[in-house]
Amino acid sequence: MDVLERKPRAHEQVRAGIITTARKIARQEGWQAVSIRKIADAIEYSAPVVYEYFDGKDVLFSAIREEGFDYLHEQYHRIMKLYRDPEKRLYEISLIQWEFGRRQPELYQVMYNLEGAYCSIPGHQSEKLQAISDTVCEIIFAFIPKAKESIRRLYFEWWALSHGMISLAMTMQDSQLMEQSEQTYRESMRQFVRRLR
Repeated sequence: MDVLERKPRAHEQVRAGIITTARKIARQEGWQAVSIRKIADAIEYSAPVVYEYFDGKDVLFSAIREEGFDYLHEQYHRIMKLYRDPEKRLYEISLIQWEFGRRQPELYQVMYNLEGAYCSIPGHQSEKLQAISDTVCEIIFAFIPKAKESIRRLYFEWWALSHGMISLAMTMQDSQLMEQSEQTYRESMRQFVRRLR
């Protein structure tokens, strides 16, 4: 491998290391504890080196957010290929949302500006987020081919139920077992999907 091939690879490794370290700090100490200085100290680089990759926390948080949207987009696409039945598709996508929030809470938080993971770069401008919402709207349309406004309203209801319950489960995990929250989430999503028939 020559120098020209190594340089981009090394650049990508440092960038990935910065993102991984930011997420690790967030998981252990919360997003309020994440700073360029703390990341630089953890990866043993100077802060100016980190700034070469991300010129501030907003840009870093936005990059991390995009990773989350990429992951969900891939998972939604997998579900669309795996199942034909719209009821099964919507329910399985709902479960993906839940599992994602449960297994990668720090990523879920930064994607939706939760728990101090505030990013001033608007998340709704993400192409992947738009693709995710379009997928859910497509599934809802398969249930009931209605006007675009009605589909958007039902999407909003689905999103409010899913995201609201995931956010509450994260907040209440000290007072309510995650298993209880998951059971309530699954039943609520089943009822929502059935109501669309």
